[in-house]
Amino acid sequence: MAAVRLRDQALLLRRFPYGESSLVVHALTRDHGRVHLLAKGVYRPKTPFYAALDLFDTLELEWSARAGRDLDPLAGARILERRHLGRDLPRYEAAVCVLELLGMAARPGAPAPRLFDLGVRALDELDEGREPPARALVSFELGFLAALGLAPALTTCAACGGDAPALEPDAPSPRAAFSAGAGGRLCRSCAEEARAAGRRVGTLPVAVLGAAADLARDALRERAADDRGPALDPAGLDNVRDVVARFLEYHLEARPKSYRAFLASPQRNAPRRGATAAR
Repeated sequence: MAAVRLRDQALLLRRFPYGESSLVVHALTRDHGRVHLLAKGVYRPKTPFYAALDLFDTLELEWSARAGRDLDPLAGARILERRHLGRDLPRYEAAVCVLELLGMAARPGAPAPRLFDLGVRALDELDEGREPPARALVSFELGFLAALGLAPALTTCAACGGDAPALEPDAPSPRAAFSAGAGGRLCRSCAEEARAAGRRVGTLPVAVLGAAADLARDALRERAADDRGPALDPAGLDNVRDVVARFLEYHLEARPKSYRAFLASPQRNAPRRGATAAR
């Protein structure tokens, strides 16, 4: 079968040296899914790929695709949007998380325009620096889960779709039942049924679930710079991200490498005493 010349927008996911002067790149393209390409002579003095294969940039790639080939030769690369995320460590680390999640979800030959657009938007927000990197990251994570059909129920019951009020509404910090395996927040009745079915059910602060719901709404709509929902302090952002990151880990059935340090800490939303930790 003859090779087909293709061109598409792309985000680089990973890069590997190949021989003395070449580079293997894994990229998420908007309309062709994940592609694995060989950039020959990228380290030579006169290369057509000079400074055009950096992580975090939006690129236009051109390659020659042939069925059954593990690596397709890269024919051209052009920078569409240059980002400077290496100047700030927290933003760099958040951007690495974005690329790793995209890499875990992307599949060869499967167009992924929604995932691609979510990734571009997250990288733009991190590069602009108008909000904390943790906020941009957790907003991306929630949009990522929604794109995969795995969005957690945060305000209503994941099982019956009804109200899921706090278990003790008069408590100083009200908590609601929550189960990653059951899809998120649960009402009391559905929580009991989930436990009876062998699912792990815990509790999470209602305030944290509410903040996560606000960020989830932000993730699914375009918004102006002055329309970004309520502000959260660093501790509040960490609490929300703890919920979302552990939910991601459960449903991906793997702990992303870039999440290991964050998730190595004890659960930030665990009840102090006498209650079941959420999962």
